[in-house]
Amino acid sequence: MNIRYLELSAKDLPGQRDFYANILGLPVQLDSAALDVQVGETNVRFTQAPSEFKGAYHFAFDIPRNQYLESKRWITSRLALLHDKTGKEDFESSNWASTSLYFLDAAGNILEFIARQNLENDVEGEFTSAQILNVSEIGLPSEDVIELAEKLCRQLGLSVFKQEPNESFTPVGDDNGLFILPAKDRIWMPDSGVPAKLLPVRVRGESKGMDWEVRGVPYEILA
Repeated sequence: MNIRYLELSAKDLPGQRDFYANILGLPVQLDSAALDVQVGETNVRFTQAPSEFKGAYHFAFDIPRNQYLESKRWITSRLALLHDKTGKEDFESSNWASTSLYFLDAAGNILEFIARQNLENDVEGEFTSAQILNVSEIGLPSEDVIELAEKLCRQLGLSVFKQEPNESFTPVGDDNGLFILPAKDRIWMPDSGVPAKLLPVRVRGESKGMDWEVRGVPYEILA
């Protein structure tokens, strides 16, 4: 599946603009109601959240599979990485054939660079923000992970990814794009201390030639 549009809420839009423009070096456009960030093939929009808004999202950016070390050098020259309780910063998965690192944006969202070895997306030269390819994951916490996974699979023609459905954590999709489904209040990786909350979201994308949208809380699936 491919994620083309992602809409999230944020209280401080100018702060988000400064982060995505000046730290990540991505094209941005801010008006009084929303901030648009172009992340490779994905448009990310932050809309103005009310003052009482609390919580943080998790989403991941694909990077070229041969650029992980270069991307790490690039991002660590701009900000600090998240690590687990042992101090580990690089997270490899033999099952997913991937390597990831994590960091926070200005709103405290858990962001991820992920290099997936099953995707043929090698590039040459130094890593820059222009090599951030797309948003490839969005977290959708819920109070019934298995039910949500079954609904996404059934209505969007997707499959649970690389594991059996699990009530604590279940990914749905494929190497190109994933819904990450944790149980509500499960702590986002890596030992971030940030619980997964049910937050307003809108995701548009396509899978198997079908356009779809997932929005709201509770999630509404339109295909």
